Amino acid sequence: MEYISWFLFSFVFIYIIYYFLFIRKTKRDYKIPSEDQYLIAIYKDTKLFSYQRFVRIVGMVTSFDIALVATMVANIDGSIWQILFGFVIVVPVMVISFMLLGKFYQKKEIKDNSKELEKEKKY
Repeated sequence: MEYISWFLFSFVFIYIIYYFLFIRKTKRDYKIPSEDQYLIAIYKDTKLFSYQRFVRIVGMVTSFDIALVATMVANIDGSIWQILFGFVIVVPVMVISFMLLGKFYQKKEIKDNSKELEKEKKY
């Protein structure tokens, strides 16, 4: 139970910080987070999704990743081992989570395109 409460606290705390640094400021076109730039570079067509919703989802994924790594690292004894394990595990967790997010947007794009084709066939 302690691990779940640690994870939830970390997730909410990190998401709040991410919200104030990036999500709230995107309305005024401040600096775009690097995660957003990476996913937008892959998909190139940003008309497929609402950017504000996209930034919120990326914020949740990033918060989840950091909270997950922090929870895993908190269970290891010794600060040197915690730092080493944190550095080793953070990159694969981020890559996997953004790969899954990319797959989500690919499936969403396919569904949206099929709906548009159905609408065109009706006319």
